[in-house]
Amino acid sequence: MSASKMPPLQPETIKDSSTGTAGIVACEVAAESDGLISQSALKSHNYGSNSASNDAEDDEDDKAVLPKAQLRLLVASLFMAAFLAALDTTVVTTLLTVIASDLKSVERISWIATSYLLSCSAFQPLFGKLLDIFGRKLLLVICCALFAVGCCICVTNLLPWLVFGRFVTGCGGSGLTTLGTITLSDLIPLRQRGLYQGMANIFFGLGAASGGIVGGVVSDLLGWKYVFALQVPLAVLVGLAIHMYLVLPEGSPGLGAAGTEFSEKLKRVDFMGAFSLVSALMLLLAATSMGGKEFAYSLKTFIGMLLLSLALIVTFIYVETYVADEPIIPMAVMAERTVLSASLANWFYTMGVFTNLFYVPVFFQTVIGLSATQSGERIIPNFFALSLGSLLTGLYMLKTGRYYTLCVVIGLISTLGMLRLFYLDENATLWQQYTILVPQGLGYSSALTITLLALIASVPQKYQACTTSIQYTFRATGSTIGVSLASAIFEKVLREKLRGLIHEAIPDFEKAEKIIRKALETTTYVKHAPEIVQHAIKNSYNQACIAAFVFGAISLTLGFVSSLFMREHVLHKSIERDETE
Repeated sequence: MSASKMPPLQPETIKDSSTGTAGIVACEVAAESDGLISQSALKSHNYGSNSASNDAEDDEDDKAVLPKAQLRLLVASLFMAAFLAALDTTVVTTLLTVIASDLKSVERISWIATSYLLSCSAFQPLFGKLLDIFGRKLLLVICCALFAVGCCICVTNLLPWLVFGRFVTGCGGSGLTTLGTITLSDLIPLRQRGLYQGMANIFFGLGAASGGIVGGVVSDLLGWKYVFALQVPLAVLVGLAIHMYLVLPEGSPGLGAAGTEFSEKLKRVDFMGAFSLVSALMLLLAATSMGGKEFAYSLKTFIGMLLLSLALIVTFIYVETYVADEPIIPMAVMAERTVLSASLANWFYTMGVFTNLFYVPVFFQTVIGLSATQSGERIIPNFFALSLGSLLTGLYMLKTGRYYTLCVVIGLISTLGMLRLFYLDENATLWQQYTILVPQGLGYSSALTITLLALIASVPQKYQACTTSIQYTFRATGSTIGVSLASAIFEKVLREKLRGLIHEAIPDFEKAEKIIRKALETTTYVKHAPEIVQHAIKNSYNQACIAAFVFGAISLTLGFVSSLFMREHVLHKSIERDETE
């Protein structure tokens, strides 16, 4: 690529104090002449690894980026944004049947949740590069506005508008979590970053845990439309606080590209790459979410969506590697050992944890016979474990500056804790029921914090927005694909077991098929089914849950193995990273 085609940011990256070593400067100079950062060049300088740095550390902390009072207000606003985004993710869980019945669209109930899920996941990878071009403040305020507008659209009597409103809300909500995390990295040194991430995860966990309760209470008192309407002023307040207090100093990467007009910045957006990536993710997630429900896995529609998604992913990789001047996800960064292994660890860990989080309550309700409220109560300790694990991990990294050994320990805790699920039965003690997910919750939240810090520390500072977006993309797609695959396994085993056991207990074919249909339609039917088949239904659900747990165990194990390939990188005490550390 000729020098005239080089993006305007390139010369400035050489002047960046975070790229001070001769190896990195040479890499940037090569990029300026060749137009690409080769994988070998990126790997060769062994950025920030403790083995390369001889464990050197800052002698003293840098001055704060912002005055302490302003920093506290801004951080509180970002935590509130995380709480709001998490609240909205789970707030409709108790309202789906209420909303669908009110709009007379029970058969299309899944679209209310799927639309939010699709936009949340598909747009995640775009935020990193957009932040580098347009700056943190503008994108955060836009996401708050999208969130508020989406909630306003949801106050409707028409299902299509509600689905569209949830899609818009998802665009804003996903941005609030990702952009908030990236902005914290601009304000907080990596050594302290884990502690702040732990606090952010507490707010996110509180939002996720309280969403269903808040939704149910507001819906009962005022109606389901107020659940969305009451979120609007909160989103506006968060946006105003960010606009007022997010004032970064000159030279901060959070300001975006300097010295260019908005129209010039817009020209630098990789629209071809963005379109191919978003389209690929939406097709993939739509296929996995609706496959087996809206249409059969064997239909040409499902297979066609998967093939088209694969073609678009290949197109995206080609565009990012050979066409885009400023790729959304530089392939050289993605191929860096710690980035790739941490991303895969996120992906597999999330698959396993969300599978168990989804099917343990199913086990409680069908096999043990608990109510929805009782099963929900037994999940509460898991949310405390999620918060505690992240916070303790942050404190550990703040004190030691290391994470790899802890990563191995928590990986073992997660995978071994998973084995407890296979000992669950209808006679499980209260202790087992309330603590069954605690080891996974501790391990998962710790892994999220570790992999985030490892990703950021493994690349030069200018790539921290990009790598953060990568992590959230793998997490979002991992939860969707994981639950979808687990659902396919669960439903297949359940259907096979029901047919075998119920036809064996009831010779009348038509009567048996009627019972099977009812058992498949609702988990509560086991309590009202004829006594002669109750044990068969319980046993079928038990075997189906175990099959889902096996998938979860395999996923968690793959996540643990993936995490072992990460390197130990320096967690700098200062915002401006000194590569000689």
